[in-house]
Amino acid sequence: MEDRKLNEKESLELITQMIRNTRRNLDAGGGNMFLLWGYVGVVVTLGVLAVWYLTGNTVALWGFWALPVVGWSLSWWFGRKWRKERGAKDYTDRIVGQVWQIVGIACCAVAGFATLYHRYEMILPLCCLLVSLGSLLTGIIIRYTLFSGLPSCGFAWSLEQVFEVATDGASMDTLIIFVLILLFSLVIPGHVLNRRVRKDVSKKVR
Repeated sequence: MEDRKLNEKESLELITQMIRNTRRNLDAGGGNMFLLWGYVGVVVTLGVLAVWYLTGNTVALWGFWALPVVGWSLSWWFGRKWRKERGAKDYTDRIVGQVWQIVGIACCAVAGFATLYHRYEMILPLCCLLVSLGSLLTGIIIRYTLFSGLPSCGFAWSLEQVFEVATDGASMDTLIIFVLILLFSLVIPGHVLNRRVRKDVSKKVR
């Protein structure tokens, strides 16, 4: 049996459906990885900032290692349930997944090289840059302008921070800016996506 070729209208409908499914899958289980990593990053950063402020000791910055440990642990825990609810992945799902795999590997590489060359102050701004870029690309892939617009602000701010920290060094203000960038790049887009997906689902039910 020969495969039937899709006409232009059917192709567009298929692409639209794949994008819609990817949006819904990003919100599978009533939550998503954007909110998980965003809130973990905010909580860990504020905790580190509080300890640094109260003790005046930069050893508190080692607390940032809690971010990948807690983040990956929660991702694995909640991911099991979300994967069951999402079912099979389509092409756009795989592309989004690969984007974030690359972002994760790149962030680990940044932390590794920064430690090797004793340039710890560069970890936060460079990781912010990568995370913002990941969210920006996700918004482009799922064709959601508002979703990609917010991370664009985070990306621009992260780029400014890279040059500022490289020139003047890091301070407590750097941590506060990191929190704000996480809000722009992960937390707010995550909530925006959740609301959009729920609207799509409610329209479908009606």
